[in-house]
Parts: sequence; C-alpha cells; structure tokens
Amino acid sequence: MLGLGRNGVFEIQDQRVRAEILRLCNRARLVAGHIKRRAQPRGWGERLASHPCQDYKRAMSRASLPPHPSSPSGPAGPVIVISSQLAGSPVGGSLSVRVLHGAGIETCLAPTVSFGRHPGLGAPGGAVMDDAAFASLLDALKATGAPQRARAILTGYIASPGQARAAADFIRAARAVNPGVLVMADPILGDGAPDGRDAGLYLRRDAARALAEEIVPLADIITPNLYELSWLAGRAITSREGAEAAARALAPAALVTSAPARDGAIGMLAIEPGDCVHLETPDAAPGGRAPNGTGDLFAASALAAQLAGASWTDAARAAAGRVSHVLAHTPAGDRALAISRETLEAPAVFRPMPFTHARTGRAARPAYALGLDGAPGGWAGVFYDLNALEPPRTALFARFQDALDTGAQLIAVDMPIGLPDQPLPDGRAGRACEQAARERLGVRRNSIFPTPLRAAFAGASRAEADALSRAAGGKGVAAQSFALFSKIREIDALMTAQLEGCVHETHPETLIAVLTGAPAVHGKTTPEGRAERLALLEAHGLPRTLFEPHPFNTRQARPDDLVDAGLCLLTALRIAAAQAICLPDDPPRDGRGLRMAIWV
Repeated sequence: MLGLGRNGVFEIQDQRVRAEILRLCNRARLVAGHIKRRAQPRGWGERLASHPCQDYKRAMSRASLPPHPSSPSGPAGPVIVISSQLAGSPVGGSLSVRVLHGAGIETCLAPTVSFGRHPGLGAPGGAVMDDAAFASLLDALKATGAPQRARAILTGYIASPGQARAAADFIRAARAVNPGVLVMADPILGDGAPDGRDAGLYLRRDAARALAEEIVPLADIITPNLYELSWLAGRAITSREGAEAAARALAPAALVTSAPARDGAIGMLAIEPGDCVHLETPDAAPGGRAPNGTGDLFAASALAAQLAGASWTDAARAAAGRVSHVLAHTPAGDRALAISRETLEAPAVFRPMPFTHARTGRAARPAYALGLDGAPGGWAGVFYDLNALEPPRTALFARFQDALDTGAQLIAVDMPIGLPDQPLPDGRAGRACEQAARERLGVRRNSIFPTPLRAAFAGASRAEADALSRAAGGKGVAAQSFALFSKIREIDALMTAQLEGCVHETHPETLIAVLTGAPAVHGKTTPEGRAERLALLEAHGLPRTLFEPHPFNTRQARPDDLVDAGLCLLTALRIAAAQAICLPDDPPRDGRGLRMAIWV
C-alpha cells in the first residue's frame, strides 16, 4: 500500500484508498470552515425555537457588513484555471477566464489543450498538451508564486490520466503553501441519460477515471451535470434525493446542474454540509440542446459569486441568472453562446419557477419572514417560509401587535422606527437614514418623508404637532408625515431595542433602486408602475398570483399596499441571507435607544 512517491516521500499507492482518504480529509477541512463561517443555518426553526425576535438579534447584528471573500489577506490573488484553451470558441477555460475577468478577478490559465475551435464544430486544429509538457507548465507556474497567492483553483477539461495526476500534484502543492485556497472541480466528462454508464462520455475512459480518482477527491466543491454525477457515482440517478446522496459521497459541496425538475424547468441542486437546496428556473432552450460552454459559464459564474461573498446557494442563483441572460441573447439554434461584455457584465437576475421552494435537511416547522406595509385597514403583509415547508401567502392585520403575534422570525416594515429628538447637524429635517436613502433615489427622493421630531407625536392635530415640532427646534410637520402618525405611534409603543433583531425598517422604493441599480421608472399607483414592480417581485421568486387578482377589499388594503409589502418581504429575505444594506452604515439611536436605520 505504501511506496516511494515522485517527491521522494512515502505515499499511499492504492489509488482508491488514497482517493477515499483525501476525500474524507477534505470534507473535514471544509466542514470545519463551514461551521466557523456559517452564521445563518438553513433550518431557521431549529435555531429560533423560542420567540423569533430574541436570540435572532445577535445573528443579525452584523448583517449590514459587506461579505467576506474566501481569499487570503492582502491584495486579491488569482484564480488558477486548469482547463481547455480554444482560440475561436467561447467554451472551456477560455470562457472561464472571460467570466472571471468580467467579475474583476485575476486569472492564470494552464491549458490542457489548445484548439482553434470546439470539436463539435469540425476539426479543432491545435493539439492536446502532452503529459510531460503539461507537468512542466504547472511546475513553472508554481515557480511564479501563483499558488501562494491564489484565491481558488478551477479545474475543467482534463485530456489524459497524466494531466489528471499532474493537476492533482499541483493542487496538493498549492494547499501546502496556501491551505485556504478553494478548489472547484468542474468534471467535464460527458452528457446524456444519468445511467452511470460510459455511453455519454466525451473523454477516454482512462482519463475520466483518473479525473475521478485524482482530482475530485481534492475538491471543496464539484459542479457536475446529472450524467457526470451518475458516472462518478457509478449508478443511475432518478431523483433529487439520489442526486444529493451521490454528491455528498463525492465532495463536501456540490452544484449539480440538469437535476430532476418539472416540465419546462431546469433543475439545480446546491449542496453544502447540512443543506440541500433545490432550485428551478425556466428552461431557456426548451426542446433543444444548450449551446456549447453552458456548463463552463455556470461554474465560473458561481465561483465568481462565491468569491464575492455569496453562499453556494446564492452563487448557484447568480450563475443560473447569468446563464439565462446569455442564452436570452443567443440566437435559437446557435451552437456558440453569445458572449460579450454586455452579456457577461450586465445585471442578470435568477428567475425561479413559480412556487419552487428549497428542500432542507433539518427544518421541522415553518420559519416566517414577513413584509409589512401600512394600509387603510391596518397592515398588509406577505409571508415567506424560510424553511420552505409552506408556500408564500398574504395577510391583513388590524394591529401591528397582531403581526408580531404570528411568530415571524423576520419582519421588514415600511414605517419609521426610532424618532429623532433633534434636527440633523446640518439643520435638515428627518433622520440620517432618510438622507442616505434619498441619495439612492434620484427623481424618486420625494417618496421618503422626513420623520418629525419625537416631541411632535404628542400633538393631537397636525397644527398642534407642527407647533410642538417647531418648539423643539424642528421644522413644521408635512401633511404626508402627519398621515402616518397613528402607524408610527403604534410601532413606537411596541418597539424595543431587544426587538430590533427581528423588526427592521425598510423602504420599497429604495429597495428597487438597490436591486435594479436605478430608481423605479414609473409611480407605483400607475399601471406601468404596478407592472414594473410585479415583474421585480416575480424575478425574485414571489408569484404574481399573490398579488393578482388583488385579494383584499380596497377599503382595507389597496393594491399598491400589498405590492409594497411584497417588496418589504424581499428586504427581509435579503436580511436573512446577510445581503441587506444598512443605511447609514453606523446608524444612530434615538432617545429611547432605538436604532434609526433603513434596511434594503
């Protein structure tokens, strides 16, 4: 079992034993890092077993901080791509490099082959890198110091067993000097029915077997399609559960494409220690074969998102959105993806199938996020189960207390929380969070009304409130602001600093500007504005049927109240994913100790 290795040290010679030991060691390493990093487990109900607005405060206290890429300290290092180089086709390592460059990530490409075009388009030209030349290339790359600085290593097309062994040696050497380097293995093996057999292989079987034995056990995450997963597992896969079990046996984490899905949908599985999330997005090429390079685009896009701080589940969503965006610009029937700066860098949104929810491994009961907006009859609300046991639903509450009593883990409400005791230092009315939000709203800055001083809320009429505000050194009270007094008083009477981990102030129009990069084009009460906002809600997973037809009597809640509640829910979901922005970065507190912040 032991023998003298190429580096002059004893090593395990049995490939299967060595692969299993490497896989288990790598799993332990990633699980340890996962436990250390993970502040928000998917099983929300397990962590928040008591009242949701208590222990949650600590978990959310850092939610406004920027994500932390899993890179070494100091200047960001490169991603080392070990894959194919094609001069005239946007596939393989050539495409991976373009995707990563588009995300502002430095790369080093170590080509396994150098072709003129994809072999599916005709004679590719060029040549496969012979084993000795490839090994010497990697040795020279090591000498540059790139492995010490690398943020990640992405492996793709491997042409021979010798290349697989050389790549594995390179990864081990990189880990020796840079233990935190992330290794993503995109096992480009083939396509076809997920039966575990050789018929769908693109590679020679010996090269495929070497990739499976040498590289996959070293990976932190693998990104196979369903056929590749079945071949690596050596068995047919017919269900999501079967795919999850196969992936967990191979690597600590996996993004599985072409997973079992409904008709008209493309399925994906995002698998991490303790989590398995199933995602579905509409099939962008129904009935047809996807263009060459779609898998390369997905893997590189997911890696770029993860290096920017996303979880693997959110990275899968981002990658699926990028693939859909590129496919939407690719003419039907084309074998080559429409790759350009616009298709790689323009905003791209994951568009889930309606009523598709994550399946999680630990959740035993629902855990709700709730978006709330003030309405004539009280409060319009939209619920979302963070544990995906129930579909989204709408609700109407007579009192804010009734919304709290639902036991929602997260509430995002479009109403001021925290009242200023004095004007801003520059004399302007309102709070610092409102000024920060206005800066993002451009032409829609007037959708935020300045919150009057706390003294004004003792007034029984607008005239009395106006006089009290001015007496306290503030400005007059606008009619729009006074119209909100009863709702603001209602929240203020209930709100405490202990509740702020659960209850967050948000602003729908500011959220739109953050999500789309620009303020809404149309007002929310116009048909165009309603269509604009419903499209955004759909793009983020809330089905249109929640809002159309409008489910409430308009004397109780107007259609735009419910849409605003849906947008508030999106903020709650962003807070749950630690993606929300806190305005301002370091929010002040009012005289009662309440945080004055807008979350989007």
